[in-house]
Amino acid sequence: MNAAAPTDLAARLDAVRAEMKRLAVDYLIVRSTDRYLNEYVPHDESTREWLTGFSGSLGDALVGHDRAWLFVDGRYHTQADREVDLTRWTVVKNTLGVSNERATGDRLIELAREHGGVTVGYEPDRYAVSTLDGFEKQLVGHAITLRALTPSPVETARGPMAPGVSGTGEIRVLDEASVGRTVGEKVADVAAWLAPRRAAALWVSRLDEIAWLTNLRGDEMPYQATFRAEALVTAEGLLVAVHVAAVGEALKAARPGVRFVSPDELLDAARALGARARVVIDPSSVSVARRDSLASLGVEVVALASPLVAAKAKKNPAELAAMKRALGRADAVVAEAQRWLLARVAEGARVSEVDFAKQVEALFRAAGATGLSFRVISAFGVNGAVVHHPSYDDTFIREGEMMLLDTGCYFEEGYATDLTRTFFVGRPGVEPTDAQKRLFTLVLKAAIAGMSARIPRNAVGAQLDGITRAPLWREGYDYAHGTGHGVGINVHESPPGVSKLSAMQLEEGHVFSIEPGLYLEGVGGVRIENLCTVVPDAGRDGWLRVEPLTFSPLDARLIDDALLDATEREFLSAYTARWLRTG
Repeated sequence: MNAAAPTDLAARLDAVRAEMKRLAVDYLIVRSTDRYLNEYVPHDESTREWLTGFSGSLGDALVGHDRAWLFVDGRYHTQADREVDLTRWTVVKNTLGVSNERATGDRLIELAREHGGVTVGYEPDRYAVSTLDGFEKQLVGHAITLRALTPSPVETARGPMAPGVSGTGEIRVLDEASVGRTVGEKVADVAAWLAPRRAAALWVSRLDEIAWLTNLRGDEMPYQATFRAEALVTAEGLLVAVHVAAVGEALKAARPGVRFVSPDELLDAARALGARARVVIDPSSVSVARRDSLASLGVEVVALASPLVAAKAKKNPAELAAMKRALGRADAVVAEAQRWLLARVAEGARVSEVDFAKQVEALFRAAGATGLSFRVISAFGVNGAVVHHPSYDDTFIREGEMMLLDTGCYFEEGYATDLTRTFFVGRPGVEPTDAQKRLFTLVLKAAIAGMSARIPRNAVGAQLDGITRAPLWREGYDYAHGTGHGVGINVHESPPGVSKLSAMQLEEGHVFSIEPGLYLEGVGGVRIENLCTVVPDAGRDGWLRVEPLTFSPLDARLIDDALLDATEREFLSAYTARWLRTG
């Protein structure tokens, strides 16, 4: 999406307010997601980005007739200030643990008290059932009336927007041996789960769950290996309605256990289950609009956590092997990208943050990647203090400063990679300062603490988060984001989660990031991210140990050995040796 001129953004806001006035709503919530509840929404399809100009992956807007707010978490505090018109928008910077929904609700409660009551419009196809339920509970007892608006005033003001295709648009068939389980086996597991719950079917809306269930991958949206679809699992089999990609005879032949149908046929199949049929939806991943449309068919809609969530998160040996292959290839690309940049800068070339990001993507493509798993974060010098810094083409990389590269991709396996390296830009003889080395080494100590942790089998993400932060806490530092997130077909999946608030247990087969950081405004930032899993701790019954899965080299020039203890040195030596054996 090309950046809109300030006058265009002002006109858009005015047009939305006119539509709000026509509909008699005082405030309108505009969410960052889409009808599939995706995290990464194609820029041209994002109603929130169209309205605000803010391009971050997460951030909700609240529009009134004379005021407007944008709610963002710690990753986007600085970016939001840079991208929105601060004369028209107030950026609300949530603290760690405060969701956009919570912050929006708090603001609405204040406004209801101020005005004696307000009517608030929302997009029912942008809210998961559980998200709206929690939001409504927050507002209980306050003079706030919620109204579902379809279409949204933003969609009316913007006009029709057909879903686009950024890649080949094709659906790829995976070799089922490479993912360990066939479609038939997965469907049988769901059918066995439905039976004791007296349920006839499971409705599936999450795109990564559909990709996992069908052992298929897509190439039609940026930063995803999924395809737009919905699915219905019954005791008799799996029905899938593909919304954009073509479903040819070759695909049907490759997946004879999948019945490909139109969206209308999928709803007809749900209706045909009968008026007393129980259809399960996962309230965390099915939208309010879809729940309501299913209820209108006459079936009994039952909200239960889907069995697909835990099954998809717990990778089997074949999936882990596929992920390790992909991660090893990504490790090599990130190492090559650093070598390329250092050589170019040493030659005196003018390389911008955007130039470097483009080179990283080119190196991934040359290595066989089918696409990126998120936008390359290329942050030089002081920009490293912005957690999800959007690269700029007028920021040129020079010697003497640190460079933060956070990047990931998909290879043919269809599993996301994710890796962050902070490194020093300088030819031999140009040395980092003591302050730069200390900043880097403190983050390294935290990364080592997380990557070498031993935890009891019932440990939860919050405990591993605390273990990782401990070296920084001892020095009076902290970071305003979680320590890690699950990784699978999407670069962010849950479970697991590694944060101060995560009550999710860490289990064998979970793949997650460990990514501590320090961010000093006006100075710069350091983040070190590696993907890890947990495995049985040999000789210690009831215990697990964290095992790193990514080994791209760390910049030895930035390590202050005097700040490391003997255990950390031993870990670092073994970690480096692993790269030397495989890199």
